[in-house]
Amino acid sequence: MSALTSLKMTNMKKFQKSEKIKQVALMAIAVQTDPNEIQDLKKIFMELDVDGSGSITLDELQRGLGERENAQELLQVLQAADTDGNGVINYTEFIAATLSAQTFMKKEYLKTAFNMFDKDGSGKIDSSELNGLLSGEEFKDVYTEAQLR
Repeated sequence: MSALTSLKMTNMKKFQKSEKIKQVALMAIAVQTDPNEIQDLKKIFMELDVDGSGSITLDELQRGLGERENAQELLQVLQAADTDGNGVINYTEFIAATLSAQTFMKKEYLKTAFNMFDKDGSGKIDSSELNGLLSGEEFKDVYTEAQLR
């Protein structure tokens, strides 16, 4: 059975409806997640990324999921998961959009994500750090593609 048949679009749809701050936090968590916890997601990503480019286009997403989702819904999911707005879903964006709450709610991941945003180490995320977080300027490293692990 293909790993794609087990992909539930539920997490991606939830990601689509999430606040920008949650999306960025999930991106921060995605880059630090234990590779053993996301093996299945990596396999699905690799099946969807048929050209091996490291990103999934709308066409690849549609081909991979076939008739399971309608084109309009897939376009919305792609646009929501595409946090950097480049028109494709890179590996980190895919992992962030498909992580289960059971994984991303782990204390150590949340703490590391918080510390990435608390640039001055004050124990608080102040307005300038929040503005940087939401604009994407301060945390461009979060948006870069993680190595396929």
